[in-house]
Amino acid sequence: MSSFDLDIIIRVFTSPNSAFSQIRDNEEKYFAQSIALLIIASILGGLAVLPFVMMPLDDAYFEFEGTEDIDETFPLKDSAVGMSIVSTLISGFVSAALYYYIGKKLDGNTSWKKVFSVVLHVNAIVIPITIIMAILLFLMWGSFTTIEPSVLLDPNLDDEQVFSLLGSFIGYVILLGILGTVFAVWGLIVSIKAIKTVHGFSTGKAFGLILLVALITSLVSIPFSYL
Repeated sequence: MSSFDLDIIIRVFTSPNSAFSQIRDNEEKYFAQSIALLIIASILGGLAVLPFVMMPLDDAYFEFEGTEDIDETFPLKDSAVGMSIVSTLISGFVSAALYYYIGKKLDGNTSWKKVFSVVLHVNAIVIPITIIMAILLFLMWGSFTTIEPSVLLDPNLDDEQVFSLLGSFIGYVILLGILGTVFAVWGLIVSIKAIKTVHGFSTGKAFGLILLVALITSLVSIPFSYL
């Protein structure tokens, strides 16, 4: 593969069933592209961490009893960006391997390259979602860190004044919540279509496999959260 097949990537958005079928039947052509999509999505995932590295909270927020533990781990260090990228890469490969191994045991596709090629092409929609969410996180966190701590921590502030100060921050939080829910549902639907196409499963069976893989991946990643 000398370049990206933009047509198949666009069709993951517009006609996922057809796109995933073509990828499944031409895995040699699309395998390298699927790996590239995972790498790009993982690198962009680091963008979501950048605001918390670039715009640390003022020390005044940690001068209260009970904030000592928070102060030890926050703001995030520069290495958090790299850790986010690496963890996303590992999670992507582990998830694809589980989709193949468990799916095969459930009478699904026996070709690991077909499964990897199809499943990792779901990252085509993850990329724009990550960019949008990263931008909103940057704006949200920026709107909070620009508030003078002495003003926000004034004990004489009433509810109306607090809301006035945090209006933009709250608005971004709400928007992130709404879009996060919409994107999560969209991602789940596309993932179900990918699993159905590559393994020949019913909707219920594909959904169950996705939940099982998500659970296993979450459990495996717990020890790394303490690093």
